[in-house]
Amino acid sequence: MPILFLLLAAGVFAYFIWRSRTSSLTRDCRWRQHRKEGVWICAYCGARQEGVTSPTTCLQGNQ
Repeated sequence: MPILFLLLAAGVFAYFIWRSRTSSLTRDCRWRQHRKEGVWICAYCGARQEGVTSPTTCLQGNQ
C-alpha cells in the first residue's frame, strides 16, 4: 500500500511539472469561450484570442 501511495504522489508531481512547462498561464488567467463570436476572452484582463481550442499563453501584457 505505501508503494502505491508513493507512485500516485510521484505521478501527480510529474503532472504538475508537465503542465507548468506546456503553459504560460498565470493564476489570474480565466479564459471564457464566446462561441457566437468564435473568440476566447480573458475574464481578468479582457484579452481576446480567436480559435477553437483554449489558449495556453497569457496575453495580459500584450494588449
